[in-house]
Order: sequence, then C-alpha cells, then structure tokens
Amino acid sequence: MNPCCLEEAKASIKRGRDVATCDGCGRLLLGYDNEQDFQRAVEAMTKSGAEFEHTRQGVLWVIAKKRKT
Repeated sequence: MNPCCLEEAKASIKRGRDVATCDGCGRLLLGYDNEQDFQRAVEAMTKSGAEFEHTRQGVLWVIAKKRKT
C-alpha cells in the first residue's frame, strides 16, 4: 500500500465502516472490522476489475481503492 495511504488510514480510519480519501494520491480508503465484510468487498472489487490494495491495521482491515478517472 502506498505510504501516503498508510498515513491517511492511520489518521482517519479508526473503526469499521470508516471512509476517507487519501490526500496524497486520492485513493478511497475503506475500513472493515468484520472479516466477512472485508472478504466480500475484496471479492466484489476483484470481480469488477477494480484496482486496490489492502492491509491490516490493528484490528481493522483497510482497503485503498483507486478511483476511476
């Protein structure tokens, strides 16, 4: 995950269902506290061909999704 996304996630994603935008690259940041919800989101994004990265941040899973231009 981009360093700018990691920094923004640490500052903005505090619990599941939190959403933020990375000021550095503009990616949409999504926080999940439920592993099943996280897995469903990953499956849906993969199926739709979305460009994204994910990481674990404490008890949360965070997805950084590239926005369509």
